[in-house]
Order: sequence, then structure tokens, then C-alpha cells
Amino acid sequence: MIDSFNNERDHRHRLERLATDQRCQSNRAERLSVILLSFKRPRNLNKILSCLTLCDFVDEIILSNNNPEFQIEEYLHIDDSRIRIINQPERRYASIRCELSLEAKSEFILAIDDDIFLQPEQVLRLFECLIDAPDTPHGLGGQIFSDDLSSSRLVSNREMPIEALVWLFAYTKQHVNKYFEILDALNINNRQIESSEDVPLSFSGEDYAKVHDFGYLARCHTSGKEGVATWRNSGFTEHRKTLIKQMRELRNFNRDSFDE
Repeated sequence: MIDSFNNERDHRHRLERLATDQRCQSNRAERLSVILLSFKRPRNLNKILSCLTLCDFVDEIILSNNNPEFQIEEYLHIDDSRIRIINQPERRYASIRCELSLEAKSEFILAIDDDIFLQPEQVLRLFECLIDAPDTPHGLGGQIFSDDLSSSRLVSNREMPIEALVWLFAYTKQHVNKYFEILDALNINNRQIESSEDVPLSFSGEDYAKVHDFGYLARCHTSGKEGVATWRNSGFTEHRKTLIKQMRELRNFNRDSFDE
């Protein structure tokens, strides 16, 4: 169940931590670049940034406004020198995160949707998973499809491999390079992918991407709202199934990894 009251409460608590300099720190030398996309939920940005700016190990936050109808500067109330705003001159899809990843300062990258509200400690744990196992992308939720693609199941609060990550994505620049190799092999232009770019990104590692259980994951009440949530768009599911089929054929990972 999505709890909007607790989302606001947690945001206020993070603002208090910022005001009193109670930062989340890492004992690792590596740094993390974050890519945050905004489309139809600009009011969520402060809730997300109140988490990210608490993370001392975050080197930069690339905030891409993919919807020219909004001036997101009008919605932002958190000031941090690590935030770099890019106002796209035209409507861009979520696949732009992969282009932006090529410009990231760090080898380690976190891309997050605008309907997910993390705690700094969750970001840190996911970052550490990526550092410790950089051969595959990591996340906190994902999908596994049946052999014939007639059905799928959503997996979260588990420690296991999945076929397609959702919500947020921790990966390296090596995965980004492989992502573009996969698109080239399929003769797909990244700018034309309207959805499910997370499928080839999930298959960009040496094996299946992995999800982890870091406790409760707060989400926005609009995460399933028609007209706002991309997955509610016409043709989304069939397009996603097509990409899964193509990834299975191209990458040929061992499906025995899944505990059906």
C-alpha cells in the first residue's frame, strides 16, 4: 500500500537531517553519479533530492527535465552544488538516461524514476552492492517472465536474479557501453525507445541483473495512474515482451537461475 502521509513525514525528517548535517557516509573510495529524470511529477523532486543530497558519496546529481511544459526550477527548494539541471528542448523518453550516463563523472551510476522515494541508507547499500559485484546491474525491484512470455511476476524484497529491473537501476559505464552495443545489434535508435529501455540495460551485464531486499520502498501514489505512469500506455506490455524475447535470444543467459 502506498502511504502518502509517511512519504511526507520521511521527507521532513530528511530535511531535518540536512539542516543538522546528519549525512550518510561511505567508507569506500568510489563515488556515485545519480541520474534523475522528471516528466510529469515535478512535485516529487524535493522528496527525492532530500535523500540524494544527504549522501556524501554522491558526486553529482544530473536532473533531466524531459518535459518542456514544466519549468522544474519553480518546484525545487533544495540547493546543492552537485545538482546539475538539464532542461531538454523537446520531449525525451526515459532512454535519455543512458545517453546522460556516458557523461557521468563516476564509473558507478544510479538512475532513479521520479516516483520512488529512497532513504539515504538504501542508496548506500545499493551502491555497495554495485561496487562489490560490478559485473551485473542491481536494483530493488524487477520482473521475471514466463517461458512463453504470456505472464510475468513482479519481484521485490528478495535477493535474486531477474530479467528486467524496474523503478531504479544501479550500473556501471561498462554496462552503458554494452547497452548501446545491444541496441546496435538490434538496429534500434536510443532516442526512439519510448519505454522499456530498462530491459536491454538489465541484460547489459555478464549475467542476469539482481534485486535486493533493503526493506520498505516508498512510492508515489501516481505510480500506477493512467496518463502519468508509462507502463499504463497502450502497447507498453507487448513492446516489453518483444524486447525480453530479443534479449533472451541475443544474450542467452541461463534461465535455470530462476526459482519458479
